Amino acid sequence: MIILVTGTPGVGKTTVAKKLAEVLKINYLHVSSFIIERKLYTEYDPIRQSFVIDEDKVIEELNKYIQGKDLVIETIYPSLLAKADKVIVLRKNPLLLYDELKMRGWNDIKVAENVMSEALDVILTEALETFPEEKICQIDVTGKTVDKVVNEILDWKCENNPNWLADPKIQDLIFFLDKIINRVAEE
Repeated sequence: MIILVTGTPGVGKTTVAKKLAEVLKINYLHVSSFIIERKLYTEYDPIRQSFVIDEDKVIEELNKYIQGKDLVIETIYPSLLAKADKVIVLRKNPLLLYDELKMRGWNDIKVAENVMSEALDVILTEALETFPEEKICQIDVTGKTVDKVVNEILDWKCENNPNWLADPKIQDLIFFLDKIINRVAEE
């Protein structure tokens, strides 16, 4: 069984995926670590403070590695996997996500791009383009404990897509973040 836990950085993927693997008594795989350990990247982007992956190599190596294994896999890139039995998309209110990523000390562009990604459903859209909808379960983790989220996954208590953009405070945040992204693009 392959269970994919995905979502924007800062939503709690690592904590939830590790706890889920522990409860199910199966192994956990952190795709970003897998990529770095195997040097499946082309360069380091200092502006975004992250590696630029070699997508073809990652897909090949990752899908070879997972063959015949029971795993909980954590990644921000659901399209890297050829198959998954269940896909859990963790969501978090962008206002709280902004605070979380700023507390990590991330630079403005990295925070802006990731919060915009959450507000605009980028990871969810990628999951829906990669896997059948019936395999996908969205869970809004905002204000929930890890145990509650894991229990919702186990009970397959999926939620409708949160409409973050209906909140005027989130709209204001998006306009602010868009200015940051445009400023960096002009530099």
